[in-house]
Amino acid sequence: MSDYHISKDGEGWKVLKAGGQKASATARTKAEAQEIAKKLAISTGGGEVREHASRDGAVHKKGQIIDSDTHGKRDPKGNG
Repeated sequence: MSDYHISKDGEGWKVLKAGGQKASATARTKAEAQEIAKKLAISTGGGEVREHASRDGAVHKKGQIIDSDTHGKRDPKGNG
């Protein structure tokens, strides 16, 4: 089981395995990055896909996790 993080990278988006140093994949859009991360999490037996804020805002700071979804395994919070 592996968790993946997605974040803005220049003009595109990167998918990074938790604990990794090098992007597992890159994508042109956030939606593409989310789909890639979801497939990678499922293919490794399930995991979390976490999205990080791309810039500072009124609510979030750059790099802060702003969304997390469980794929390919039971949701630890029992939400599906």
